[in-house]
Amino acid sequence: MKKTVLWVLAALISGAILGKVTFDKYEKIDVQSVISFNNKVYMLRYGNYSNLDEMYEKVTNVDRYIYIEKEDGVSAYVGVSTTKKNANKIKDVYLDKKIELTVEEVTINNDEFIQNLNEYEKLLDATEDEKSLLIIENQILSCYEETVVNNE
Repeated sequence: MKKTVLWVLAALISGAILGKVTFDKYEKIDVQSVISFNNKVYMLRYGNYSNLDEMYEKVTNVDRYIYIEKEDGVSAYVGVSTTKKNANKIKDVYLDKKIELTVEEVTINNDEFIQNLNEYEKLLDATEDEKSLLIIENQILSCYEETVVNNE
C-alpha cells in the first residue's frame, strides 16, 4: 500500500513538472496574426460642418448618411468603399443627382466592419445599376452604424 501511494505521488509530481516545462515553452513563442485587414477605406464626404446641429440642418438631400466627429468639426459621409474605383462609381450616381461629393481616405479600426465591407465590395464590383448601388451603399452604412458606432 505504501509503495502504491509513493508511485502515485511520484507520477503526480513528474506530471506537474512536465506540464510546467511544456507551458513555459509556449509562453516564449512569438505569436503573429493570421488574418490582417487593410483598414484604409474610401469614404464619400458630403460635407464638413462645425457642429452636429449645422450638419443636421444642411444634410437634407440624401436618404442615409453617417458622420464622424473630429477636432475641427463633423464630417457627413454617404458612402464607403475599399476601392477607389467603386467609390467613384457611387460618386457618379450622386453626381447625376447634382450632389457634389469628395472621396476621402479614412482609417477604420474595426476588423468586423472591414470584413463585411469586403463582402459588400463584391456586390459593388458586380453591378452598374444606380438603384442597386444605392441599396448596397445603404446596407454598408447600416453595417457601419451597427458594428462601428454601436461598439464604441
